[in-house]
Amino acid sequence: MRQLSVFWSAFILVGLFVSAWVRVWPSIGIAGLFLTGVGYALNQRTIAQRARWPELLSFLLVYAVHVVTGFMHSSLASKPLQQDLVLQLPFVLLPIAFLLLPDWQARHVRSLWLLLLGACLVAAAAATCNYVLHNKEIEQLYLQSKVMPTEPDHIRFSLLISIAVIAGATLVRAGGLARWQRLCVLVAVLLLFLFQHLLAVRSGIVTMYAAGLAGLLWLGWYQKEWKAAVGAALVGIGLGASCLLLFPTLQNKVANTRTDAAQMESVRAANNFSMTARVYSYQAAWAIIKKHPFLGVSKVGLADAMAQEYGYRFPEIEPDRYVLPHNQFIYNLAAYGVLGLAVFLVGYYYSLWIGARRRNILLLLIYLIITVSFVVEYTLESNIGVIVGLFFMLLAAAAAPSPKTGPFEAPQVS
Repeated sequence: MRQLSVFWSAFILVGLFVSAWVRVWPSIGIAGLFLTGVGYALNQRTIAQRARWPELLSFLLVYAVHVVTGFMHSSLASKPLQQDLVLQLPFVLLPIAFLLLPDWQARHVRSLWLLLLGACLVAAAAATCNYVLHNKEIEQLYLQSKVMPTEPDHIRFSLLISIAVIAGATLVRAGGLARWQRLCVLVAVLLLFLFQHLLAVRSGIVTMYAAGLAGLLWLGWYQKEWKAAVGAALVGIGLGASCLLLFPTLQNKVANTRTDAAQMESVRAANNFSMTARVYSYQAAWAIIKKHPFLGVSKVGLADAMAQEYGYRFPEIEPDRYVLPHNQFIYNLAAYGVLGLAVFLVGYYYSLWIGARRRNILLLLIYLIITVSFVVEYTLESNIGVIVGLFFMLLAAAAAPSPKTGPFEAPQVS
């Protein structure tokens, strides 16, 4: 059963990178993992992770928010509501699967993190080769608030790279790998760190550095290894500065960001600049929040409400340039109101509190990566985003370090 659950987890992970060609691939993996958990529970007549039910089933509250607010403003006959309920279904199936499955062994969890590293390397190599072949055209895209083509899309891919870098660094520190494996992981982390700068997605770079800084502070403060922490920080700063000097994509992204920031006073600039467009999307969303503070307008009605506010407040912005608020918290506040946001925060972050008590540094850093992405994206409103924002946290919590051991040591099975 453990091997079968690892297979389906690997199936989900690979599906994140091939969903553009086989859209249902990740969903098949989620269904397989869920049915494996149900089969194990029925065969053994037990709930394997009964003691962990609060932290796992708390994620069902996120799905409950979508269900309740959806039916308050629509009916099951509504196609947008049906699509949303299907899209958010991993918040039900994945936590229940992890609740029913037996304890994960450290080697199984390590194999999945290694698979993530390998998949990110393959996808990064493909994107880099495409860049080398079309470097001039791609570099020009960065001056137009666009980036190089990637699979999956650049926002989700940059998050996967940040998670892979942090997971790889944690594996190197944890032990349990042969010397040649540690060397390979270290090289993979270095290559992905460099590629993150070549890709030059602002949210990806910020999440990687934020998690890296937090991890180094933990290494110095908790592990008392300040020399290693300071040395790693200096290496990271040196590599980052070198990337800024060597990578035209990063240089163009910086130039575009400066130009974008200078245009924020002009409403019309929202038609051409992504950061400016987001600023005005926040203002339109806040207008909705003031009108519907407690229960919101539901996700189903948010697009129409935003379009109405855009047309009234910012007629200079063209209708095909309307964007939803690129901030998960503001998005939830407009869609579900204060009450819905509160339930979402409890359901989504309860596992973080448990992870902090267990000193599970990998879980904490993944939460940090996803939360930073929430500030600039509505991460959980796409199929890949939902899986990235849930699966890797469940995986990090599945074989958590005991409080008696260091957070970088091999995970201990309860």
